[in-house]
Amino acid sequence: MIYLYRRNKTGICIDRVFGNDEIVEVPEMLEGLLVTELGAYVFSDHIDRKDLEKCKLSGNFCTDNGQRVTDENGMPEISGNIVKELILPEYLRKIGRYAFYNCFSLRKISFGGELRDIGAGALTGCHRIERISVKTDEDGESSLRDILTELPETLRVDMDRNGEQGRFWFPEFFEEGVENTPARILENHVHGSGIRYRNSFLHKKLNILEYDKLFPYAEAWEEEEIVLKLALDRILYPMDLTETAEKKYIDYLHEHGEHAVGVLGKNKEYEAMQSILDKITPDREQTEKMLERAQRSGDSRWVSILMDTLQKHGRKKRKAFEL
Repeated sequence: MIYLYRRNKTGICIDRVFGNDEIVEVPEMLEGLLVTELGAYVFSDHIDRKDLEKCKLSGNFCTDNGQRVTDENGMPEISGNIVKELILPEYLRKIGRYAFYNCFSLRKISFGGELRDIGAGALTGCHRIERISVKTDEDGESSLRDILTELPETLRVDMDRNGEQGRFWFPEFFEEGVENTPARILENHVHGSGIRYRNSFLHKKLNILEYDKLFPYAEAWEEEEIVLKLALDRILYPMDLTETAEKKYIDYLHEHGEHAVGVLGKNKEYEAMQSILDKITPDREQTEKMLERAQRSGDSRWVSILMDTLQKHGRKKRKAFEL
């Protein structure tokens, strides 16, 4: 890849990226300086061509290994639907306005805890994002909330806080304008538990205790598969998980054990499956139903795990009859 860049007050600002890659890992440093900023429309097809030409004339070009070049060397721009995943530098501080505007194919974005300034409309049109990875600062703070509020879709967030791993699901939400005829006003109604989950932040830090308290809303309003994933990942990645919250999640998973194990089997998460089975301790009848589902899938590893679980119950006793 080739980067069009310029120096700013804090380090380096990248204005455009050229190449043939769908996954873009923006370098941590160029010219021995930290990459701290992404320019406006940097990955958008809607960049003003005159502005881009000005950047080319006043800026510099270099390759991944930092070698200076005179131009983009005929490489296409990495922008719009080409971009599938973005891995941003850990010390990036600012994202320019409309930086990812209409990157329809963008599925995953990763960033660090130093990010503090996200320009207007940066994520407009990015409706296919499914996963966010964030490495917070030492205090657990980041710009995660700012990004989540721009994206109403169901999102999985992988969080790294000083080396500890957490995984959190944020359900979708949507807004609806409802006309209040007597008052002659248009009221804005928000639907879905996702807006409550996005509000479970204290300034720049996720309030995990508050997040866990919202589980009944997810149960009431969201599809079962999303609720299962939320509960499963809180158990499997128990960052700041209290005993009270853990019991609540395990009770739900025990009640929906067949489907919970089915989600893990479908994704071939075998170690996680074994861990969850040890937590929810299904009875023989539940285990037999899980096994039937595994056998229908044709997945031998899934079947083997359930067979081992079933054996722990011993042989099924037959009823004795007296004549």
